Amino acid sequence: MDDQLYYETADIVNRTLSKERNLRTLVYNSSYGNKKKLLRLCCETLKYRSYLEKLMRQPGVSDLLRHKAIQNNRTLLSILLYEFVIGSAFRLVPRQFAIAISTNQKAITHAVEELDAKGEGWVQEEPREAPVQIPRYARVNAIKWSMEDAEENLTKEQWVLKKMENGESPEGFRKAVAEMTEELVYFDPHIDYLLVFHPNTQIHNYWMVTEGYLILQDKASCLPAFLAEPTPYTHVFDICSAPGMKTSHLAAILNNQGKVWAIDKANDRFEIMKSMLDRAGVTIASPFCGDFLKVDVNDKKFKKVKTAVVDPPCSGSGIVKRMDNLLGAEPKNQRRLNGLHNLQVMILKHALKLPNLERLVYSTCSVHEEEDESVIEEVVSDPECPFELLNALPSWKHRGLPSFEFGENCLRADPKTDLTNGFFVAVFVRKQ
Repeated sequence: MDDQLYYETADIVNRTLSKERNLRTLVYNSSYGNKKKLLRLCCETLKYRSYLEKLMRQPGVSDLLRHKAIQNNRTLLSILLYEFVIGSAFRLVPRQFAIAISTNQKAITHAVEELDAKGEGWVQEEPREAPVQIPRYARVNAIKWSMEDAEENLTKEQWVLKKMENGESPEGFRKAVAEMTEELVYFDPHIDYLLVFHPNTQIHNYWMVTEGYLILQDKASCLPAFLAEPTPYTHVFDICSAPGMKTSHLAAILNNQGKVWAIDKANDRFEIMKSMLDRAGVTIASPFCGDFLKVDVNDKKFKKVKTAVVDPPCSGSGIVKRMDNLLGAEPKNQRRLNGLHNLQVMILKHALKLPNLERLVYSTCSVHEEEDESVIEEVVSDPECPFELLNALPSWKHRGLPSFEFGENCLRADPKTDLTNGFFVAVFVRKQ
């Protein structure tokens, strides 16, 4: 019998609830072989955890925590109770666990009946708010083929490509996505070369993706490079660039002509970026691993840099995880946000010191003003700052917070409103 499955599930559930990493990442990084079975049991335990917690507090059931097979592991007990009361695989539970549950079977059955009588049975448990159905976005990699080539090949493979009527308004965009059929693909109404697939479309292993012709990238994540507007043969600095989506996007906008300096501090993400850029056919990137705050921006090799993208480390509070409805809202960690704010301000100010910089795009995948408008305020309020804010993508209706004087010049994206990850963008241009 497979006791590793239950210990591993308990460990992953605990680490997920502590917000250490997201559930899918923990599952796919696990040494346990059957990822599908592990993911299912983790999801089911999380889905019913409020009911299982009530069950564990009932007289007789709580005694199970002292059993030698359980050893006061509440999460392990909740998994076993799920298998016994709700699931269909209790017959496969390892013997030591099955004995522990069976010896307290009467107490468990009585507790279930008591909760049922109070209207608190597991059948009646309503899930938290349903997760937002964000479409699948794929960017046509202009380095490898044209939009016409992509359209021709997709049409040959029975996809139906269309322009989105009234898609520039949030309401029009949401309506179009809600009414999509699975074979339909829209041209995104805001971002060039971006395609919108049905939310249920699975194209991770599609040849166009695996061979780098299409790049899976959330719409909001495409905004920084799109708004940077670099022109071919110029130099761009992509700061905090891994895993390389924005770098490859910048290279595509440059027609693979010019140079993209790409720096990131994290070794593992840096290696992923190099692999990603190679698959995308990017030949003009100069990636290097290091701390941008230690980079001499006055080094002569950066004198041609006219454009920069800064996407600094952030809380990631805007990222939509498909298990969010099982976990509830993530509590706001003010101490961490304050630390991130300080780091973001330092990185942004350092980037603005690039001597020949003309345009910079600042972005985060955070919804917290501490990492967004507050960072911008600290920079633009400095009378010595030679940059000012440009009105970023005026056709985008969702703007920055109105409590800031410059809020209207900034751009926000939201899962419910815009069907993207939560995102923030500000565009700086050098004062004339």
